[in-house]
Amino acid sequence: MRLVATKLLTPPERQGQVSRARLFHRLDGALTRPLTLVTAPAGFGKTTLVSAWSRQLPVRSAWLTLDEDDDVPGRFLDYLIAAVRADETAQTLLESSTSVPAVVAALVNDLAAATDDVVLVLDDFHAIGEPEILDAVGFLVDHCPQRLHLVLVGRSEPDLPLARWRGRGLVAEIGAAQLRFSADEAAALLRSVIGAEVGESTVLELHRRAEGWAAGLQMLGIGVRDGTSAAGPSMSAPSVWYRSGDRYVLDYLASEVVRGQSGDVREFLLHTSVLDRLTPSLCDAVTGRRDSDQVIRELERANLFLGPLDEAGEWHRYHGLFADYLRSELDPVQAARCHARAAAWFADREFPAETIKHAVAAGDVELAVRTVRSVVEDQVRRGELASLLSWLNRLPGETVRSHADLAGFKGWLLYLAGRADEAETFARIADAGMPADSPDRAMLLSFQAYLALSQGEPATAAALAGEVLDLLGDSTSFFRAAAMGVLGQARRLTGDRRGAIEVLRAAVRLGERSGNPLSTLEATGYLAPLLYAQGRMREAVLLCEEALDAHAVVAGRRLPMAGLAEVPLGTLRYERDELDDAKKLLVDGIARCEQLGTTSYTLLGLRTLARLHVVHGETDDGLRALLAARRQADAAEDHRRTALVIATIAELHLRTGNVAAAEQVLLEIDQPSTSDYEQLVRARLLVARNRPRSAVDTLTGVCARAVEQGRDGSRIGMLTVLALAHDELGDAAQARELLAGAVELAAPDGYRRTFLDEGAPLVPLLRDVRATAPGFVADLLDRAAAAPRPRASELLTVEGIGVVETLTDTQQRILTLIATGMSNREVAEKLFITVGTTKWHLNQIFGRLQVRNRTEAVARARELHLL
Repeated sequence: MRLVATKLLTPPERQGQVSRARLFHRLDGALTRPLTLVTAPAGFGKTTLVSAWSRQLPVRSAWLTLDEDDDVPGRFLDYLIAAVRADETAQTLLESSTSVPAVVAALVNDLAAATDDVVLVLDDFHAIGEPEILDAVGFLVDHCPQRLHLVLVGRSEPDLPLARWRGRGLVAEIGAAQLRFSADEAAALLRSVIGAEVGESTVLELHRRAEGWAAGLQMLGIGVRDGTSAAGPSMSAPSVWYRSGDRYVLDYLASEVVRGQSGDVREFLLHTSVLDRLTPSLCDAVTGRRDSDQVIRELERANLFLGPLDEAGEWHRYHGLFADYLRSELDPVQAARCHARAAAWFADREFPAETIKHAVAAGDVELAVRTVRSVVEDQVRRGELASLLSWLNRLPGETVRSHADLAGFKGWLLYLAGRADEAETFARIADAGMPADSPDRAMLLSFQAYLALSQGEPATAAALAGEVLDLLGDSTSFFRAAAMGVLGQARRLTGDRRGAIEVLRAAVRLGERSGNPLSTLEATGYLAPLLYAQGRMREAVLLCEEALDAHAVVAGRRLPMAGLAEVPLGTLRYERDELDDAKKLLVDGIARCEQLGTTSYTLLGLRTLARLHVVHGETDDGLRALLAARRQADAAEDHRRTALVIATIAELHLRTGNVAAAEQVLLEIDQPSTSDYEQLVRARLLVARNRPRSAVDTLTGVCARAVEQGRDGSRIGMLTVLALAHDELGDAAQARELLAGAVELAAPDGYRRTFLDEGAPLVPLLRDVRATAPGFVADLLDRAAAAPRPRASELLTVEGIGVVETLTDTQQRILTLIATGMSNREVAEKLFITVGTTKWHLNQIFGRLQVRNRTEAVARARELHLL
C-alpha cells in the first residue's frame, strides 16, 4: 500500500501558537498511566495542544493522523507500524493485524523489549469504528508495556472499556472543560490573530462569547481584525458556545470569516474544500488559477484555518470544521467539477486511490473503472489485495455487478478474505456476464478453482486449473501461476504428492522468471509443507528463507505478501524447537496475511502459534488463537481447514490433560476426513482413553499410505504415537522399534517438536532408543527436562461444546440488554453505537458462545452464569 507520508508527521508548530503550560503539566503527569484520552468537539485545539506538547518531550514520539479510510484493519495496521518505525521506537518491529490482535501483540512484545520510552499519538481517533481495530487498541492498553504511553485524540469517546480502565487508574483524561481557553490564553490567541495588542474589555467580551472555544475565538478575532464584527457589548451575535451537532454557531462564525474575504479568495476556498490535502499545483488544477502557491501563503499568514502538513510547507489542509462549512456552501454542480479536475490531476500522477475517490464523487464512474482496470494486475502482483478490494468497494454496487471482470475480481478478493457467501455471489454474477472469449476468463476460472478447493472438490479444482493453463499457454500472467498453485494443492489432496511438488516447483520458477513475487511466495508457501511431509525439512527452510530474501523486501521493509512464506517458515522453526524465531515469524506472518487479505495461511499460523503458546504455559492464549481461527474458517466455509482447526483444539486439550474436552471437540467434525493430522489426534485420544489397540488400528493404514507416498516426515509422528500405543499394550520391543524408526527419520533434519509435544510419557521410551542417534536423542531429553508442564485452560467450558471464549465489556453489555428483549436499534441507542456495530458484536457473541441466535445466546449465558 502507498502510504501518505504527511499522515505520519507531527503537525509543525504554527506561527503565533499559544503556549498552554497548564495543560502541558497535566499531560506530563499523565505519562505514569498507559493511556491519555483527549476528547472534545471540533475546534477546541486538541491536535494543536498535543502536537506542541509532543515536540517538547524528552522521549521519542510517534504520530498518526487518522481518517475514515483508515477504518480498515489492514490499512490501520500499515500506518500504525509505519508511524512507530518512522520514529525508530522499535529495534525490530514485528510488522504485521490478526489477525489484528496478533499485530498488536507483536508491537507490545517489541516495545516491552525496547530501551527507550515512546509516546504514540493517534489523532482523529473518532474516525475509527471498526470493532476489530477497537479491540486491538483495547488489547494494547490492557497489555501496555511500561515504556509506552498511548494518546488518543478525538471528538468523542471511543467504544473502548473506559469504565473498567477508569476504575483501574489506567487512563488520564482531558476534555472540553480543560481545553477551554482561560482569559489569559484567549488574550494571547487574539493578539496572534489580530496582530496587535487587544484591549482587556475586548478580550473579556470575546472570551465570554466564545466560552473558551478556540475555533470561536479565532473566528471572532478574524472578524474584529477585518472589521466585519464589533467587539463591544452591542455586538448582535449570540454566545458562541459550541454543542456537537449544532451547526448554527459554526455557520454564523464561518460565514463571518468567509464574508470578509475578497470574491477571489472566497472562490478559492470553496473550490479547494473538496480536497483532503492541498498543494499548489493541485489547487491550480482544481481552480484554474496559476497563483495557488501565493494564495495558500496568504491564507496561512491570515490564520484562515489552513495549516501545514509538513515542515517544508508543501502540503496543507483546512481545519475540519472550516472545511465542513465550505463544503456545505459549495454548489453540488461546481463540487462535481472540482472533483473531476482533482481526479484528472491525481490520474496524471498515478495516484489510483485518490483518482478513484474523486472520480466517484464527480460521477465519472468510467474513469474510476478504467483506473481500477489499469492497476489491477500490478496490484495483484505486488500483493496489494486489501487496497484493491477497498477501491472496488468505492465503486457503486451496480457498476461492479454490471462489469463481469470487476465482479470476478471482487469475488476473488472476498474469497481470499474469508467472506465465502459474498464471494460466491460475485462468482455467479461474473460467470453469467463474462463471454467465453474474454481475456479475464482465466481470472474467473482461477477463482472458481479456489472455491472448488475450499469446498472439498479437488478434482473439480484440478480441472478448472487445467483450463486456465490451456487458456494462458506460455503467458507470464499472475493467474497462470495461481492456477499452478491450485493444481498443486489439488494433486496433494488426491494423494499425488510427487505430482504436487513437481507442479509447485514449476510455479515457483514461473513466478521468479516473470517477476511475479506474489505467485512466487504463494507457491513457496504451498511447497514448503509438502517438502516437510516428505522428510526434507532442511530444504523447506532454505526455500522459504531464500524466497523471503529475494522477493519480499522493498527498501528494507518486508511486504504484506511476505506472510505467505513467513507462516510456513515459522511452522518449520517451531518443529525444530527454535521457538523465539518461530514466534516472531508466526506473529509477523499472520498479521501480514491479514494485511494481504488472505485467510488460508492465517489459519495455519494460528494453529502453530496456539501450540507455541501451550509450550510456554499460555494455554488460554493458545485456545483464544484457535477460536479466532475457527471463526475465520467457518466464515470462509472451508470445511477442510475447519476440521484441522477443530483437531488442533482437541490436541491442545489432550496436551493439558483435558481428555473429556478433547473428545467433545472432535465430535464437531461431522465429515469423513483424509487428514493424517486428524487421524493422529484421534489416535492420541484413543491412547489417552486406554484404547491403544484401536489407536494402532487407526494409524496402521495411514502409515502404510505414507510409506507408499514417500512421506517420511509425516511418518515420524505416526511412528511416535504407534510406539506409545504399543507401550500401553505391553509390547515394549515393538514400541522401541517403532520409536527408533521415528528417531532415525527425524535426526538428519532436526524434527524435534513431534517428540517433545508428546510430553512426559515419551521420555522413558526415548531413553531406550538413545543408541539410534545418540546426540539427537540426548538433545531431545535435555529439552524435555527443561520444558514447563502445560497448564489446563481457565476458560469457561460447557458440557458438549468444550471451551467458550470470554466476552468483551461491550459484548457483555449487549448480552444483558438483549436478555431484556431489546431490539438491535434499541441496544444501539442505549449504548450510543451504530446498529451495524451492534450486529457485529452480536455475531461475535454467537461465535464465542457457540450458538446460532439470540434465544440460544441468552440460554447459554445463563448456563455460564454470565447473566
